[in-house]
Amino acid sequence: MKKKISTLLFIILICSSFSSYAQQVIPASKFEIQGRPFENTPRYHRVDTLKYKRLPAAVKKLYTHATGMFVTFKSNTGKLSLRWKTVDAELGNNSTPIMSRGFDAYVKEANGWRFAGVARPDLKNVESNAIVVEDMANTEKEFLLYFPLYKELLDFEVIIYEKASFLATRQSFNKTVVVYGSSIVHGASASRPGLAYPAQLGRRLNANVINMGVSGNARMEPAVADMLGDIGTVDLFILDCVPNSSPEEVKERTFNFVARLRKSHPDVPILLIESITRQISNYNLKWKSRLTEQNKNFRLQYEKLLQAGYKDLYYLPTDHLIGDDSEGTVDGTHPTDVGFERMLKIIGGKIETILNN
Repeated sequence: MKKKISTLLFIILICSSFSSYAQQVIPASKFEIQGRPFENTPRYHRVDTLKYKRLPAAVKKLYTHATGMFVTFKSNTGKLSLRWKTVDAELGNNSTPIMSRGFDAYVKEANGWRFAGVARPDLKNVESNAIVVEDMANTEKEFLLYFPLYKELLDFEVIIYEKASFLATRQSFNKTVVVYGSSIVHGASASRPGLAYPAQLGRRLNANVINMGVSGNARMEPAVADMLGDIGTVDLFILDCVPNSSPEEVKERTFNFVARLRKSHPDVPILLIESITRQISNYNLKWKSRLTEQNKNFRLQYEKLLQAGYKDLYYLPTDHLIGDDSEGTVDGTHPTDVGFERMLKIIGGKIETILNN
C-alpha cells in the first residue's frame, strides 16, 4: 500500500512539474508589427518591391529585411522564448549573429525601456529556438522585441508559460522620423538590433523611427526618393546616405533627391548628415580623398538648395560624430556600440532641436 501511495505521489509531482513549465505558443499573427514604413507589405518586408519596380535590384533585396520592425506585448510570464525562421543562415564578417539574425528584448519601466535579453540564432540552420530571458518574477510586464536587422524574416512565435497572461499592445508615438542611409543606418555593426542608432533614437525620443537603411546601396536614386515620398505622415526625414554615394553621385543626385521628397512632403524638415569620418582613411589616402570630396559636394548641394529657396533644411557635419580617438568602429567604417553611442549624442540632440521647432 505504501509503495502504491509513493508511486502515486511521484507521478503527481512529475505531472505538476511538467505543468508548471508547459508552454503557450503565440503566433506572429497575434501581434501588431510596428516600425514599418508601409502597412501592407509582404511578410516582414519594409517595402512592397513588386509595387516599386523601378528600385534597383540590390535595394529591393535589402528592403525585404525586417530592419527596424518590432512588436510589444504584456505578459506575467516568468520565461520568454522565441522560435523563428530566416531566409538563410549566412552571416556577415563584421557583424554579430544576434544583430543580423537574432532578436533582443526590452521591458518598459517608469523611465523608459530597459534591456532584458537576446534570442541567439542557430549558426547553421535557418530555424532557431532560443530562450530570451527566464526566472523572472510573475508580475505583468510590457515587452518590446526588435526584429533581426540584416535578414529576411519568414516567421516567428513567442513562447510563454501556459497559464501566463498575454495582451498584444501598440505603442503611441509623439513623432515619426524616417532615416534613409547606408549600412550604418541599417545597423552595422551594432551588437544587437536595439542598439542600431535608429532604434536608440526611437526609445530616446518616444518616436516612430523608421529604418530605411540599405547596406552599401544608399545612392539617392530617383525611384528611392519617390518611394520614400509615399510614406504617410512624417515629421522629419534624415538623409544619412553620403557614405555609399560616390563624390560624383553626391554632386549629381542630392539636389534632385531632396526636390523629389519636397513634392510629396512640402513642409517636412529634412536633415542632411555628412559621412562619418571613416577611420580607415587615417592612412589610406584614397579613402581620405573620397571622404573629403563626398562631404564637400554634399555641403555644396545643401547650399545650392538653400539658394534655390528650399526651406526647413538642416545640416550636420561629420565633426566628432564617432569621436576623435579612432576607437569607434569595428573595421574602420562601421560603428561599434561605442561609435553609435557617440553618434546618438550628436544626432539625437540635433533632431530634438528640429522637432521642437
